[in-house]
Amino acid sequence: MDYISFEQLNLDWNAEPNAPEVEIYVDDNKVTAEFFLNAFKYKQFSEEDKAKLTFYNCHQYRFGAPNDEGFYSYNQSRYKKYGVKWGEFYLVHNSDWEDNFPNPIIVGEKSENLNHYLFYFKDETFECIAENYSVEFITK
Repeated sequence: MDYISFEQLNLDWNAEPNAPEVEIYVDDNKVTAEFFLNAFKYKQFSEEDKAKLTFYNCHQYRFGAPNDEGFYSYNQSRYKKYGVKWGEFYLVHNSDWEDNFPNPIIVGEKSENLNHYLFYFKDETFECIAENYSVEFITK
């Protein structure tokens, strides 16, 4: 039997921990999350620098609860029991997304080779089911 596991994708960067100001854009079956980067911990970035995570051939996504308080105080994350950390960006292996994905926004057709991505931002959780992704840093 395969067990769900998590691969952290943001090893040398992260979202701003207090006010990332996440904006979500949908263009056909492409979903982009744009946000401020953590210049406190990652000195290669300044306070105005942003990241754009773009997900290609997206089937569905969600952006909402839980926030950090729900994660820590109310045990609202369905993945916390697997050892994920708040504030990180993950690829979820052996995901249960087809049976366990709250309030999805359907973007495109379901296809083969879909991946489950998970990002815990300060005030929201972002999940996306897509074929692949890219990250772009917008530096000032």
